[in-house]
Amino acid sequence: MERPTTQADSSCSSSSNPFMSLVLSIREYFLVTLTTHPFVSTSVSKINTVLLYVNVPEKSLLTNEEFVLSSTAVVVTLIIYYVLFGKRHRRKRKVLAEELRVAQRQVHVLEEQLFNAKIEDIMASTPNRNKSSSQQPRQIRIFMDGAFDVMHYGHMNAFRLGRSLGTYLIVGVNSDESIKECKGPPLMNDEERMTMVKGCKFVDEVVPNCPYIMTSDYLDYIFETYDVDYVVHGDDPCIVDGKDVYASAKRLGRYRSIPRTEGVSTTEIVGRMLLMTKHHHMRHKQRGRGNSVGSLSGLSITGGGGGGAVGGG
Repeated sequence: MERPTTQADSSCSSSSNPFMSLVLSIREYFLVTLTTHPFVSTSVSKINTVLLYVNVPEKSLLTNEEFVLSSTAVVVTLIIYYVLFGKRHRRKRKVLAEELRVAQRQVHVLEEQLFNAKIEDIMASTPNRNKSSSQQPRQIRIFMDGAFDVMHYGHMNAFRLGRSLGTYLIVGVNSDESIKECKGPPLMNDEERMTMVKGCKFVDEVVPNCPYIMTSDYLDYIFETYDVDYVVHGDDPCIVDGKDVYASAKRLGRYRSIPRTEGVSTTEIVGRMLLMTKHHHMRHKQRGRGNSVGSLSGLSITGGGGGGAVGGG
């Protein structure tokens, strides 16, 4: 009949195994050191206070040793998980990020191809307006309008895209009065905005004092006076009083859209300026050198495009 194993037998067995003795010694030292630590005692006391408050029996309260062992188990589990699976997840994220970059490049290429196909379609469907000689290349005249307040690369990209749809780009600059009536006064006046638009290499001609909101009568005037083939605007909807501003041009088949330039607008740039000015004066005041430099509260923020911003307003 086998004799049950006693604690004395376990002690003898561990004493006969040096490695086991070392492990037990480390375990005892670890438990004694942590269970007597003030942080552990404080944490256990607070946890037990909460448990008593919810009527947990005292015999089921947490002990210092249980707290240490459970916390150690959690930490060891997290370390093992990180060692076994963390690198795998990082590699997977890198692969997915690379696949996303490749997909974005493919989308960009497809967008370029689609835009080029649109250009070819426009070139093929536009009649030759040069009546003197059919041998000369035909001219396709494009018109776009906008406020173009505080010029930025979104406006330049709109001019580039508009110009690529034809051979001659005419840009209408909204007047100060019309912008003020619809959105408030612009930061830059008529002359300043006209000068900036004229300086863009994609622009062939500038029309001053355009209304901020295009009307059918004004579009007819543009078509007749400037011999315009197509009116171009950003691909965002341009609705005023529940009506499409470019409805008449669309009915005539003489409207084309271009994609907006994401991530930039006059409103966003002016917002950045205001935030930077605020932070500057806050730092200046904290250093004891706070002198009022001026107020920007009177500034009005206007978008870049008329009747809705063109290509990143």
